[in-house]
Amino acid sequence: MNTSDELTPERLTQDLLPLSRSLRTLYRNARHLQHTDPYAAARLGRIADQAEYFLQQWPDAQWPEHASGPDWPMPDKAVLLSWLATARREASAGGTLSYTHWHQMLNTLLAALVPFA
Repeated sequence: MNTSDELTPERLTQDLLPLSRSLRTLYRNARHLQHTDPYAAARLGRIADQAEYFLQQWPDAQWPEHASGPDWPMPDKAVLLSWLATARREASAGGTLSYTHWHQMLNTLLAALVPFA
């Protein structure tokens, strides 16, 4: 157990703290989206796009091994980026948005952001 590689406020440098806070804010915003909200798919796609930008800004050398404790390993950055790209692509596909499809897109997005919640 290496506590120096956990994603805790004490561990985050001044450069990473704004990134972490931004990702946390995006997670909280996405959690409250409903499939019946106006422009729900576009909003979800925009959140995925913003999250992708913040993750790309995170230096690879400073990527944490654990999200919030030693029991919760942090997925690789490439994995989170691929989940965000999937959510963004599905949100921009257009067409009729069913409840099931909405939750699939939302869960993919939230899975990529939950380590920062």
